[in-house]
Amino acid sequence: MALNQRVGRSNRSGRTINLTPNNSPDQRNLDTTFAGGLAWTAGAKWATQVLTWGSVVVVARLLSPGDYGVGEIAGIFLGITNVLAEFGIGTAVLHMPELDRKTLGQLHLFSALLCMGIFAVSVAAAPGLAWFFRSDHVAFFMVNNVTFLITGIQAVPMGLLQRDMDYRRMAALEALNVLISSVVMVVTAWYGWGFWALLAGPVSGKTSAAVLLCYWKQVPFRWPHWQDIRKPVEMGRHVAVSRIAASAYSYADGIVIGRTLGGAVLGTYRMAMNLAGAPAEKISSLIMRTASPLFANVKDDLPLVRRYYLIIAELLSLSVMPLMLGLTIVAPQAVLLILGPKWVAATRPLQWLGLFMVVRVLGVLAEQVLVSQMLTRFTMRMSILSFVVMPVAFFLAAKWKGPDGVAAAWITFSPLTILPLLLILLRSIRLTFREYAAALTPAVAASAAMCLALFAINSRLPASLPVPAHLAIQVLVGGAVYGGFMMCFFRGRLLRYVNFLGSLRKAKAM
Repeated sequence: MALNQRVGRSNRSGRTINLTPNNSPDQRNLDTTFAGGLAWTAGAKWATQVLTWGSVVVVARLLSPGDYGVGEIAGIFLGITNVLAEFGIGTAVLHMPELDRKTLGQLHLFSALLCMGIFAVSVAAAPGLAWFFRSDHVAFFMVNNVTFLITGIQAVPMGLLQRDMDYRRMAALEALNVLISSVVMVVTAWYGWGFWALLAGPVSGKTSAAVLLCYWKQVPFRWPHWQDIRKPVEMGRHVAVSRIAASAYSYADGIVIGRTLGGAVLGTYRMAMNLAGAPAEKISSLIMRTASPLFANVKDDLPLVRRYYLIIAELLSLSVMPLMLGLTIVAPQAVLLILGPKWVAATRPLQWLGLFMVVRVLGVLAEQVLVSQMLTRFTMRMSILSFVVMPVAFFLAAKWKGPDGVAAAWITFSPLTILPLLLILLRSIRLTFREYAAALTPAVAASAAMCLALFAINSRLPASLPVPAHLAIQVLVGGAVYGGFMMCFFRGRLLRYVNFLGSLRKAKAM
């Protein structure tokens, strides 16, 4: 049976938007590839999930908030400049299938040389970074930049892997990276490396994955000629500026806290950000890593773009919304049980950030589709706007309410930083707001019922109840209410997805 859901009546052109897959072999193959990509990516994610969370908990107990503060200071600088190092080359390779092997080789060397230059500049800037954050760990900040050299050689091969929609190998790279990174980080933290463990793990994992990637997608180095690489570099520039601005304002909260409130407070805040972002990131990256190559392949067919966008938006809302809203409510018990009493100050920031993550994942999906529609100039301007507005908001919030206020600023200003992306996307792909709202309705309604149930049960649980029991009851009640509400009021919606996946398996077996 096909996924025969209709969402809304018509778009602005009067045509009915139908999510039912037709009998076209190309669309059936896309459905099968997309479903297979989800399966492979999910397998890699869940295979490493226990290891990832286990390593976070173990390292959090072995290291101090001060150690995390040093690691986060280095991570802020690296996160911003690493986007410049990649320069959107991988995205250009993904979305420009007309690039021949000669041009790809020129882009490959261009990327490597660019990253070498950024590595040299970043090493020279390390003393200034230490001075800004009043830190004496200059050597750590210098060595931390070694990942730029890895970024330079994997941009083009990763773009090719995504273009081929080779989800099996992408999943294998993800699993290898997480596995080696987690193991190395825990072992080095156990042996007393302190904040150096926060560098050793990610560098080991990224290096291993890059070596395997370059073996799978071997691209020769060719001396770059501007007339050959101008168009992909121009697209990459839009993407790079957008991502640099996005990274800058994304890390601006940490910069403000680290500068005004100190490294220990920064470590606590970033732990809250990591806890809030990890569940949403795992689920959203599972879906959106599969979606990016998909939208690159269907970008010229607006009915297919609308169809897949609504399916993915609904899947994201069904999975992320209850998880993050539930985390917001159970945060006091979760922080105490998982991290221990020394991290209790992370509770309130965790709650605000949990709310924001719901909006953020939908915004990231919208931006991804806009890029596939070649609207990179608009996404660049939106990132620059956020870069101008958010640091000021973080600074004022930090002065007013400390890290709690900074976390609240994310959700407070989301109508300015994220809503325009959604509005322009709906217009560009000719999708009405009513149709979009219909895709989110099941998650919104079921999540609201879950939150009401959790508030009710919390008011009746005795204060003397042990924290593990309190948390377990909340998780069980929340999951039961959400699942029960979905089965009672949106059973048909769930069954359509089950039947859709079943039909793909049958088609693949034929």
